[in-house]
Amino acid sequence: MKRNRTSEKGQAIVFLVVGLVVFLGFVGLAIDGGRAYSDRRYAQNAADTAALAAAGTIALELENRFVTYNTFNCNGADIIAAEGVGVAAAISRADANGFTITGPTSNWNGVEIDCGDRDYGYTEKLITVTVRIEDTTETAFAHLFFPSALEIRTEAVTWVRPPQPLAFGNAIVALNPDGCSGQSNGAGFHGNPDVYVDGGGIWSNGCLRGNGNLDVVVAPPSGIHYVGELIGGDLFSPVPQSAPYTLPPESYDITVPDCSHPSAHNITGNQLENMTTLAPGLWCVDGGKKTILHGILTGHDVTIVFLTGDLTINAGAEMYLDAPEQNPDPYPAVPGILLYFPPSNPAKVTLNGHAESFFDGTILGVTADISMLGTGNTHGTRSQIIAWNVEMGGGAETYINFEDNKVYERPSSLELAR
Repeated sequence: MKRNRTSEKGQAIVFLVVGLVVFLGFVGLAIDGGRAYSDRRYAQNAADTAALAAAGTIALELENRFVTYNTFNCNGADIIAAEGVGVAAAISRADANGFTITGPTSNWNGVEIDCGDRDYGYTEKLITVTVRIEDTTETAFAHLFFPSALEIRTEAVTWVRPPQPLAFGNAIVALNPDGCSGQSNGAGFHGNPDVYVDGGGIWSNGCLRGNGNLDVVVAPPSGIHYVGELIGGDLFSPVPQSAPYTLPPESYDITVPDCSHPSAHNITGNQLENMTTLAPGLWCVDGGKKTILHGILTGHDVTIVFLTGDLTINAGAEMYLDAPEQNPDPYPAVPGILLYFPPSNPAKVTLNGHAESFFDGTILGVTADISMLGTGNTHGTRSQIIAWNVEMGGGAETYINFEDNKVYERPSSLELAR
């Protein structure tokens, strides 16, 4: 009997065609995906550059309009004007990259600017620039599966901070985060002095201690904050407030004075002890073990760096020292920095001085211990004191008047957040 057989010829061609279609589909999707990724990266770069252009323009405007940390007011005319210039810069930069965005808006294809404070116990003041760009990617194959072109959305956020003094404008700062187990840890006030602080606050990363017959007063709106432990809180006015975070290191970081510069004055501690006048500029002191000042010393527009050794200013000494102001500055002196103790020098610093001694500028030693133990009726500074530990005692009435133009001020800055 003869059987009918169905021929299987041509089946391989069917599989080949189906496989080829699938393969071409994957190739098409890969091409479309690569195009979408490339377009998204381009749109993201455009958003980033537009946000940075706005932030850079705003930062420059804050400098030119002399907006400082203490004068920063989101509703002020200078801030509003700076924001307007920033919006225009963002729109212009986006247009140069082929994207059209609008002014202040919360939707896509726009630039939005917000101004406000962040309260961490210390107050961070900043302007936030947000640029959003929306675009589409035309596809060769994906449109067979998706009803419309692929949509791309990107966002860039930039923060602008105004010019600000170190440590967010606190006048007395102790960086040691330890508790009150040691007698000199943190910020300690003792004896019979009255301490008055105007224009800035008091901050301790750890212990804040008061004992004895004293009065520590900070003029409003500044306050008193501690992160660790409080002793003798009733001796302070206003009432000290517990803060959740220590000061970030970048808030008290500075441009290190350049003692290798040809214009810097490099001397020993013994030489400084015998001087009565310092010319404007940078003075770098190799103090050995200790430098003791006991006479009259006058220095205008000076930054004094103690590379090594401790410093003691005796009770009979008269100091009339001021740092260079922000503009102009006698390079390589550092504007606003009066006394600087590098981290490599954990100095013991005692600023007793005469009743008429004055220190104008920032006194900074992030690993140093600084004590003010004067005995006169008044002991004045237009300054801020930032150290590992800060101690104030004796019988003097100590006045610290914090003034922006007398202390170190960090320039306005910007940061691409995302």
